[in-house]
Amino acid sequence: MSLIPSLLPNLLLAAATFALVGVVAPGAEAAPTGASQWSDDHASRARLVSGDAVPQERWAGIEIEMEAGYKTYWRTPGDSGIPAELDWSGSQNVADVEVLWPAPARFEDPFGFYYGYLEHVVVPVKVTPEDPARPATLSLSLFYGVCKEICIPATADVSLTLPPEPAASTPAVAQALATVPEATPLGETEGPLAILDVSPTGEDTLAVRVRAPRDAMLLAEGPDGSWFLAASEAADAEGVFSLDVVHRPRGAQGPFPLRLTLIGADAAIEVETSALLD
Repeated sequence: MSLIPSLLPNLLLAAATFALVGVVAPGAEAAPTGASQWSDDHASRARLVSGDAVPQERWAGIEIEMEAGYKTYWRTPGDSGIPAELDWSGSQNVADVEVLWPAPARFEDPFGFYYGYLEHVVVPVKVTPEDPARPATLSLSLFYGVCKEICIPATADVSLTLPPEPAASTPAVAQALATVPEATPLGETEGPLAILDVSPTGEDTLAVRVRAPRDAMLLAEGPDGSWFLAASEAADAEGVFSLDVVHRPRGAQGPFPLRLTLIGADAAIEVETSALLD
């Protein structure tokens, strides 16, 4: 996938900005209750929205809107794309932030395949305050990619104060949480989807046996971004996905952490396990 951060003509950039909903410069409109102001960049805009407040934790969401036909990426883009970078260091009264990515779709282009979201996504965020009795200010410096025919990096700097008591919240956060893959143990057979086992089949290949509809999709992630794993587009008749370890760090030995996400039409699960290569 092409990465062209600054080669579009000024007129095209102006047209992309003008096409955004409202066509309002950042800061020119008051932020709605329960949301930060929008931060606009490259055919997209981003903001923070508030979710529910419960004892010891707060919920928020990263909302990204894009122009028609544009996409942004899941936490692991695929064999092409720009992974998002999230910097929460400017937050106040925040002990921990956990980002929960909704199940993505798979897209293909002449450069390869990637996982992401078309035109709109809300990514839930669980916030643990240092002092639950005080407001928590969530500040995010976001770097993300937006793509149509080409891929363009975008940035946003947004902040939102989350009160300690229940207040105005955005139902979109709860709706997005319902699409986050459910954490499930390896071999768990309850529910419509199951990842049953993982076994080596070659020097850099694994077999992942699942119970799922034939149109289910498997995504695989290694210990960090230096690994790249590619699953077959579909399972075989026995419910087995072939998983190729396309790239692993030189000298990597022994069992390695493996995160598998299995996505069906109406459900998604996530399994954290380990795998040993032959």
